[in-house]
Amino acid sequence: MGGGPESGSVWWLGFWQTARHAHWWLSADVRLPDRADPLAVGSIELDRLTEPLAALAAALPGLVATERAALVDVDRRIADTLPRGDDPASTASAIATRIELLGDRAAVLGAAARRAWTGAMVDPAGNLALFRELGGILLPQELRDRLRTAHAADTTLVVAPGPGLSGVPWELLVVDDDHDVRLVERATVLGGVSPAMLVNLARPASRAGGGRAVRVVDPTAAGSRTGGGRIYPDGVPEAWRSRTGDGDALLGAGAAGGCSPAELSAALQSQEWSRLVFVGHASATDPAMPTSAGLELAGDGETGDSRLTAGQWLRDPTRWPAPRRVGFVACQSDDAGYTEQIGLTLAALNAGARTVVATRWSLPSDGSERLVAGGAPIGSATTALALAVDAALGTTDPVGAIGEWQRDRLACWRSARSDAARRLHAPLVWSALVTYDVPDAAVSAIPGAEDQPVTRRPAPGSPRHDAPRVPPAGDAAEVAKTSLAAGVAAFGRADWQEAREHYLAALAAFTACGDLKGVADATTNVGNTAYFLGDLEEAADRYRTALPLYRDLDLDRQVAVVGQNLGNVSFQRGELDVAAEQYRAAAEALLRGDFRRHAADTLVNLGAVLIELGRPHVALGHLDQAGALYRETCDESELGGKLAELDQNTGLALAGAKSFERARAHLLSALRHWQSDEPSAERAARANHNLGLVAFRAGDLPEAQLRYTRALEHFHTVGNEHEAADARLGLGTVARHRGDVRAARSNFRQAQEHYRRTGQWLAYAQAAFNEGLTHPGDSDRRFDLLAGAWAAMQSMSWRLAHVSERAAWRAALDHANDEVLETARLGGRDRQFAELVESLRIAGTLRRVAPTPLSPTPLTPASQEEADRDSPFVEPLPSMTLSAGPVVPWAASSAADEAPCDAPPWIDCGWPPTLVDAVARAEEIVAVTGATTLPLRRGAVSLIPLLSRHPEEEGPG
Repeated sequence: MGGGPESGSVWWLGFWQTARHAHWWLSADVRLPDRADPLAVGSIELDRLTEPLAALAAALPGLVATERAALVDVDRRIADTLPRGDDPASTASAIATRIELLGDRAAVLGAAARRAWTGAMVDPAGNLALFRELGGILLPQELRDRLRTAHAADTTLVVAPGPGLSGVPWELLVVDDDHDVRLVERATVLGGVSPAMLVNLARPASRAGGGRAVRVVDPTAAGSRTGGGRIYPDGVPEAWRSRTGDGDALLGAGAAGGCSPAELSAALQSQEWSRLVFVGHASATDPAMPTSAGLELAGDGETGDSRLTAGQWLRDPTRWPAPRRVGFVACQSDDAGYTEQIGLTLAALNAGARTVVATRWSLPSDGSERLVAGGAPIGSATTALALAVDAALGTTDPVGAIGEWQRDRLACWRSARSDAARRLHAPLVWSALVTYDVPDAAVSAIPGAEDQPVTRRPAPGSPRHDAPRVPPAGDAAEVAKTSLAAGVAAFGRADWQEAREHYLAALAAFTACGDLKGVADATTNVGNTAYFLGDLEEAADRYRTALPLYRDLDLDRQVAVVGQNLGNVSFQRGELDVAAEQYRAAAEALLRGDFRRHAADTLVNLGAVLIELGRPHVALGHLDQAGALYRETCDESELGGKLAELDQNTGLALAGAKSFERARAHLLSALRHWQSDEPSAERAARANHNLGLVAFRAGDLPEAQLRYTRALEHFHTVGNEHEAADARLGLGTVARHRGDVRAARSNFRQAQEHYRRTGQWLAYAQAAFNEGLTHPGDSDRRFDLLAGAWAAMQSMSWRLAHVSERAAWRAALDHANDEVLETARLGGRDRQFAELVESLRIAGTLRRVAPTPLSPTPLTPASQEEADRDSPFVEPLPSMTLSAGPVVPWAASSAADEAPCDAPPWIDCGWPPTLVDAVARAEEIVAVTGATTLPLRRGAVSLIPLLSRHPEEEGPG
């Protein structure tokens, strides 16, 4: 690859795909001081990529959508084909049908193989046309101009494609409009990993060099059908045995028991290896979850584990220490296709690797070309690929060796004179490779991730004991009872201030007569009024005061109810990960105690959280469960109201799924109930608010204006400023879409003031973002508002422990990503544009220590006697049916899905970071919530060491 870093050019081409665009930025050679700015930035409309990417997918191994659906149907029919009883004729018929269906299954797989072996990844003319089109779209003209005269030996292009473009074989892109010149002929192409993911890697790299190798070849057990079975059913090729020298290890390789995760661990720990080459199957149990990707091995005799997942490897890197060089010749082992690049590649880097070779797509098995009509065996293209990776990783310059081998394959394919030769050398196999190479300087130059101090509002102090000092006149117990009843009546009228006064009087009376349960009940209800009066800090403080009292009294239902109310406070304050855990814990405790109706209320809140994040289908499952519980536990007088609340949330879930007519029908049903069957102006206003939301999403602005206005009029009249602010946010959005900038800004600013004052930082950020959208597209004011609010909203990512939750959160912000990037581009803010793209590549820096538990103290099962001690005067807050802003869901997650993050560092793209003002504004927004906010940044990391390329030398790394 040339000599030192000053001998050649190195480029970084970074992409991030949103709902409408593939945004990109291109670095100049950032090592030169006069080339600090990005060479170019831009945005590609996804419509331009739809057809060529579909053509590429059709040319690759694996199943396309229609084939996948056909296979699912065949598998379902096979599972349904069962004999009836012991009738021999029925048994014979079932066997015959199954045999026929198995033939249909093989036909689907065979058709997929024929499609791949005859498509554009094998046929030269089709390949040239496809990659000329993709090259013209994906390679910036500024880069193409420089590549025309470049030499692969001294030019390197590091491509960070992001999820949407991870399957593109960049090496094949045509760089010359007039000639068939491919990118691999003009540059060494590497995969890009964000430097933020390299903070504090768990293990240092071992020495470089071509020493002893550990090869894991076809490691599943004989006869195993898990993980795809054996790749060499007729025996491992002799080539693998012949290259295994003294001191090398060959694991699996036809052994009856294969190689288990424990055996691989023992081998890796036994000595320092120079390289690990895995040749076998890789799979992911969840295609959206990078930590579920794993290597298929043999079952462990003790645990039964047969996979080494990325999640396991990230959590326990010392158990599977990685050599400096690692090769995964396994289907789709690359992790660039995930929203977060924390799959097998990062797991290997974290465990000590510095050069990792992986594959972008499923590899065809040796011999699958025989399925082509008239095809003859061509040799072992996939085995040849694996042997080439093994050989390259044993050289002093593995990156250069892989590039040379690929250029040789390209030449052989072009010069082939027969179909068999073209298939043998086809890019269908060799262009699947992607190589990551992390120089030691890129790790050693990254600072430690020490928390930076963040100024925050002081946390709530000791539990409150501020009941009125004047003891109640008359019988304290009677005063307590009547005051509590009066508070409940006022609360039912939504007169929060009057209710508060009665509850405080009840609290004083209960305190005077020493009734601890009464003290807890009154304290909880004071917290409820504080919640609706906008003092979330007092509400949380009151609830925390009541919790230990209920625990001491063994009143587990009330413990769960207060836990749910704390979840509501956390939701409003933007502490959404905490809210999700509190709802989950409350629901589980209530179900354990057989308090099924209250559990249904909590499940409704959990459903509302899922809706707002954009997980409507999961939300519908929780809402269905809540509906079933209501029907089991509610009498006729109560059931109608509960089902009306359920209609509200079901309507919002259906709106999230873009089923607007069905959503509107559910919400209108709820509105009729609250207007006629069980009149409640408060709940009717809430229904109007949500009808406004559905109308807006459906594009009916007049209807949205009407509904939001009706909701605002009621909420403002009764002093419910929480929901009034939400309605103003909706009205502002309608006004912005109608072009009424003055009305839009007025509504957004009023909403912001309320959210800021009450500590609702996430809603505050959303309102600020919407105000930013009212300014011209290239204005400084627009960018300042959008970027600060966007950075605050993004900070939620590193609060969440689960990959699936972070992915859903980021998807919910997709429109915001588009808007802030487009504003930066139109305003000529190329540096900010580049930093924004790179910040989207990460959801945080992987945490190297176990996360601090955020869930409440585990609850014990309730006893039946608890119902006898329940007071009718303390209930959970109303079910959440508002749409103030996105919130985080709770959903069942596997251990593999947990990959807690810390706040990410700055990404230094070759110039001093330029988003300082945006981050400062984000910190101001988030600071209104109090003491639980994580810092937004933890030092700076730079792309520059990642782009300093030179071959490794023998000796310590």
